[in-house]
Amino acid sequence: MNLTSTASKELIDLFLSLATIDGISLHERNIADHVKTLLQKNNIKVIEDGTGAKINGNTGNLICFPPHYDASKPAIALCAHLDTVTPTKDLKPIVTDERISSDGTTILGGDNREGLSILLSVMMNLQSITSPVKNFICVFTVGEELGMYGANHVDLSPYNVTEAYVFDCSKRPGIYIKDCAGCMIFTAKFHGKSAHAGVAPEQGINAIALSSKAISSVRFGRIDEETTSNIGRITGGGATNVVPNEVVIDGEVRSFTKEKIEHQFNIIKEGFQQSLNGIGTYSITSEMDFHPYVLDANTSIVKTVEKAISAAGLRPEGIRYTGGSDANSYNAKGIPSVNIGIGAQKPHAFEEFILIEDLIISKEIAIALIKE
Repeated sequence: MNLTSTASKELIDLFLSLATIDGISLHERNIADHVKTLLQKNNIKVIEDGTGAKINGNTGNLICFPPHYDASKPAIALCAHLDTVTPTKDLKPIVTDERISSDGTTILGGDNREGLSILLSVMMNLQSITSPVKNFICVFTVGEELGMYGANHVDLSPYNVTEAYVFDCSKRPGIYIKDCAGCMIFTAKFHGKSAHAGVAPEQGINAIALSSKAISSVRFGRIDEETTSNIGRITGGGATNVVPNEVVIDGEVRSFTKEKIEHQFNIIKEGFQQSLNGIGTYSITSEMDFHPYVLDANTSIVKTVEKAISAAGLRPEGIRYTGGSDANSYNAKGIPSVNIGIGAQKPHAFEEFILIEDLIISKEIAIALIKE
């Protein structure tokens, strides 16, 4: 691998230019417009869908078509997301011979500007690929960091997409997510009764106490090898001299099948109800944040991604993972999808970094995927 080649330097420069353009979730306008300009200069058609209005954002998903794309034939989709979890407009990148990081005062934005730069570089340099190229499109989504908002709303059915390859895994190249947990989020409201805490506390029912008893009655954390659950937020109460009448708790359940997720959620519901013991009331609602997927080793997409990783000189390794990505959304839509390791390490942290060799070899994997 030549880390000093002209193509490698161009890829690094592209990543650095993208990383410093601000584009937090629901505010991706600047980065999206920059991507449009780059692609349209290279004779690549870009469509922006109407997802922005649906999610209260200022930008839609970008669907990008190279000149050879044929809507009448099956196509694969190469995917990344436009948003970062926190701002990068003040990013001061530090570049060494081995890695790219920030100066420690902001995130780097490798999640997912690395994936974005890889796929943009591939599309803008198609003429350098000597082998015949598959029918493919690129999809750049918005609002991924908030729960795959863009991927949940994008409609790929007009484009005959049969498989999707997402470049958004923090694992190093060679690894891909073959099986991924799904996540159900829930909100429980505990209702007590207000009273003056100093004058007549016995006339009140403390909702904080109700919620505390409920949480302690159910096991949270790692439930088994495939299942976790967590309480992540508690809100409620007011003045110290008032017995609180309402508390709201938010939590989640993750596992690799919807059945296991629902089973654990039912345990939580029943445990909460029994903990009340006739004192106070509670209500609970839930929704799937993202759906699980488990891919058979003999499926076309698994074979294809392993072939591409091998072609890049790496040993492919399909793993089970508990962090969601756009691949979860595409699989839920019936489009077989995997999330590919690109090595954006320590994502969302100010210590985030990428290795230059990982950036370069991830592009090689992308090129291998589109070669006939």
